[in-house]
Amino acid sequence: MKKFNFSSSTVKLGIIFALVLLFLIPIGLIDNLIYDRKSYQREAIESITEPLGGEAEIQGLVIAVPYKSYKEWVDSKDKTHIDVMTKYAIFAPDSYNADFSVNPYYLTRGIFKVPVFNGDIDLKAEFSNFDFSYFGIEAKDIIEKDAVLIMGFSNTKNLTAQPKISINGNQLSLSPIKYDSISPFSTSVYYTLSGINLKEKMALTGKIEFQGGENIKIRPIATDNYFSMKSDWTSPSFSGGWLPKERNITDKGFNAVWNIAGLSTVYPKSWLSEKEFSPESLNVSFIIPVDAYKKTERSVKYALLFLIIPFIALLISEIFSKIKIHPIQYCLIGFADVIFYLLLLSISEHIPFDFTYLICAICVSLSTLFYASAIFRKIKWGGLLSGVQFISYIFLYGTLQAEDYALLIGSIGLFIVVVLLMFITRKIDWYELGNELMLEKK
Repeated sequence: MKKFNFSSSTVKLGIIFALVLLFLIPIGLIDNLIYDRKSYQREAIESITEPLGGEAEIQGLVIAVPYKSYKEWVDSKDKTHIDVMTKYAIFAPDSYNADFSVNPYYLTRGIFKVPVFNGDIDLKAEFSNFDFSYFGIEAKDIIEKDAVLIMGFSNTKNLTAQPKISINGNQLSLSPIKYDSISPFSTSVYYTLSGINLKEKMALTGKIEFQGGENIKIRPIATDNYFSMKSDWTSPSFSGGWLPKERNITDKGFNAVWNIAGLSTVYPKSWLSEKEFSPESLNVSFIIPVDAYKKTERSVKYALLFLIIPFIALLISEIFSKIKIHPIQYCLIGFADVIFYLLLLSISEHIPFDFTYLICAICVSLSTLFYASAIFRKIKWGGLLSGVQFISYIFLYGTLQAEDYALLIGSIGLFIVVVLLMFITRKIDWYELGNELMLEKK
């Protein structure tokens, strides 16, 4: 049987493969460091936005009307008793209009910058047709004088002033009693409706001054909902259950309009207070245009590929220059590639990501140029290696920018690298190369 001998080239390829696997450890540590920095950022955001009430959610407004409910029961002596309880019927508005004017600005905590906002809302709503017959409630059991208007918010810290609400021109007073057990909202403000005639159409107007951080949520609750928002923020994000019917985003700000039919929400025109819902909201986010952590995290996902390419280029240069390179020298060039991502993470916390990326790419490429020129004793090999490295960084930057096409670009790029390697090494006799290296060693 013919004995198989491992050539020096095979051993070198094995060492390079082992080094690539070894460098997965520092790459993983950098990935964990990005996660930690994102956690610190989230803690900074929460410490800033919590006193402002966090994200502001306007959950709507309803009218709750109490009525008498009777429960008949028989005791052990066959005597009939009737318990009288007070329950509530909830009525949503026929129409609900809210015009938002939002003024965002930045607050900082350490090195972190958080978008927060204040603003005001002009409210208009109409209520009519308080029909209790659907629930089998008789007119004599309705306690009209104790009806209350309920306004819902995610957090009353979002309010910077007491909302001023009027119905048919009469300003409402805050209720001294809280009705949290019947409210369909997380946190509520209550207004008494004494003196209001439920048989008449009610036209509600009001103004809300509010504050918050990062997001504004609006919950449609009426039969017809109309919302508009204007702001000087230039990079809003629209999401949630409904997208704007109209939007206009310029370098001076944005304005958006939503028209939402009540049929697309979970709320009926009226319901009893015992009923629970899982409603949706529309969401407007005031995002920072470039998230350095997100882009750095995405770049680290490609780190293994962009670590292999310089190693392959170094091996090919070693073959053609006939100068042997020690594994330690491979390690040093690999560490330079790994440090690129660490520099990218740390510097991008202080200056824009694009400028950071350019600085890091140039610094690492220059270090490779000087080091490779020294070990190969010719600047052309240093120029080749640093050129390959810099082109790799350009390709990576393009992949980061084209988020939707990242997989396509990455696949095509990898295919091109393989084809170039096949072309460059097509005339290399790897067995002969291994024999030559073994003879040189002897």
